[in-house]
Amino acid sequence: MVVQKLPKLSQFKQFNWQGFFALVLLALVFISLISIIQIQHQVRHLETQYANALKQEVILNEEHGKLTLEKHHLTALARVEHIARTQLNMTLDKTPENLNSQTIILEKIDAPSAESEN
Repeated sequence: MVVQKLPKLSQFKQFNWQGFFALVLLALVFISLISIIQIQHQVRHLETQYANALKQEVILNEEHGKLTLEKHHLTALARVEHIARTQLNMTLDKTPENLNSQTIILEKIDAPSAESEN
């Protein structure tokens, strides 16, 4: 029967620092590569969101221009005066004291009752 010798304690105390250092460097390189890939993915995602936001800005600017044009058309003085005279039956007071100002007079029009329509 062959008895194997146990290693001496001094062999357990020896540590290969070069191999450990290489392993730590390899782990750091791997972690940095994963981080670079993750950051590139985030950058691409943010670029896509930015491009979509720019498209939305163009669409909203066009809509704002259309709405501004419509507002100016609807609030034009000639249109307002025409609606006041035709639909609301308003008249312009042309007495001498009111030459420099305008007074709009409302005349009450009786609406047809609901009973007369039936």
